[in-house]
Amino acid sequence: MSISSLTSASGARSEASVVKFYKALGFSGYHEFKVTLATEIANQGQSTPDQFVTILPTDSIFIVRKKIYKSVEHVLDMNNNDLEDDILDKIITLIEQSQRIIILGYGTSSVAAYDLFVKLSRLGFDCHFTTDEHTTAIILGNPREKDILFCFSFSGETKNIVAQASLVKGKIPIICISGEENSQLAQLSDIYFPIQSFETTYRNESIVSRYVQLATIDIIFSCLAQHAGKEAEKRLLNSRKGLSFLKF
Repeated sequence: MSISSLTSASGARSEASVVKFYKALGFSGYHEFKVTLATEIANQGQSTPDQFVTILPTDSIFIVRKKIYKSVEHVLDMNNNDLEDDILDKIITLIEQSQRIIILGYGTSSVAAYDLFVKLSRLGFDCHFTTDEHTTAIILGNPREKDILFCFSFSGETKNIVAQASLVKGKIPIICISGEENSQLAQLSDIYFPIQSFETTYRNESIVSRYVQLATIDIIFSCLAQHAGKEAEKRLLNSRKGLSFLKF
């Protein structure tokens, strides 16, 4: 939950009440409080289904492997059952109508952001992606007609992404893939695509959510290629030829 969601769900008077609460417990920030609490709950096994198994210090490599695979399998099934195809359709249409896609993602989310950048570039779309915030800020300072901004942040509360999305709010369409519909980023977005995940020991939710992000990108890529038909096949072939000098 974002801090605003927790405020509402807990019946607190304001977000300031939540801030005072976690500071009284010795936490410097909300994210530190949230992750620590989630980890403690996981360790205590409270309301934890079998799929959310906790990795223990005594687990062997075999057990760790089984638990990781089981949690990934579960989170993919969970999202597959709840994904809304109409939202995916809107995202695909918006990409097809765009002239440039600016992609944002930092930390763990940069893996998904880069994957989208590579896949859309292979199909011939004009894309921008970098982990340099200054370069991205310059580009967003001069948005073009038919630009779109595509953001990845599981929490939806990553400060640099929220700040950069705020620069273009109302100027170009904003798409976000996030796990919290009441987050600041989701509220800024024109299209919010929800993903579900969970927290376990030694990993936070952004690591597990990466698999869902990558699967969603593959769906978008496949549908765009399908719509483009022979032109997509030609572009993908040219991409492979362009990369051939890198291989023996």
